[in-house]
Amino acid sequence: MDTGGIEFLSQIQEGQLYKYTNVVKGWQHRWFIVDPREGTLSYFLSENDTKQQPRGFIFLESAVVSPSDEDSNTFSVNSWNGECYKLRAVDARARQDWVNRLRAAAEYHSQKNVQKYSRTNYVYDFCPSGVKRSLANARQYLSQAENNFIDMARVIEKLPSQGPRLRNTDPDLLIIKATSQSMMCALENCYKILQHSSIEQPIIRTYSFLNSKQSSLATHSKRKSHTTST
Repeated sequence: MDTGGIEFLSQIQEGQLYKYTNVVKGWQHRWFIVDPREGTLSYFLSENDTKQQPRGFIFLESAVVSPSDEDSNTFSVNSWNGECYKLRAVDARARQDWVNRLRAAAEYHSQKNVQKYSRTNYVYDFCPSGVKRSLANARQYLSQAENNFIDMARVIEKLPSQGPRLRNTDPDLLIIKATSQSMMCALENCYKILQHSSIEQPIIRTYSFLNSKQSSLATHSKRKSHTTST
């Protein structure tokens, strides 16, 4: 695919995918739109909601799009700031089509902005190496915790509902399950806060850097002007 042409930029792809929301709701149908011109992947509750604000979106620049090994339909989109969408298409062919389109958009915007970032984007200079790695590690640990919770919940649910031994209606087990579920929701919210903070803080540092740089240039200019006049 020619990612540098006008035709590519005009080809907006949209359709229904399963999105893994969280450990409580699991896989849910969502309507996704890939906008190659804007370089975004956004999603809505349904096709009827596309005139409203999206429920969420990520920038595809520097994103990693990876088919999953667990089956032929699942894939993930990892943005540079650590946010990850775990998605599932209807079949292997549809998955490949989505993966190709997402990778093309990611490659186009990454190449397009390399020169711009190297010259002017101080925020990008502050963020990538440490923050990207930390967010990716946090996302990995959170995913491991989610998988452990799912395994535990399945074990409890498979227990018999009656009998002299441990049952799936045992009050202690139900408390453990509910508490673990609440903890996972809290961890998910903490991760989202961490994401927002990781973006806001570099911006604040950038403004401080630019303001101090402008102040230094103004002071230097005044000194030079004063020296010239004397």
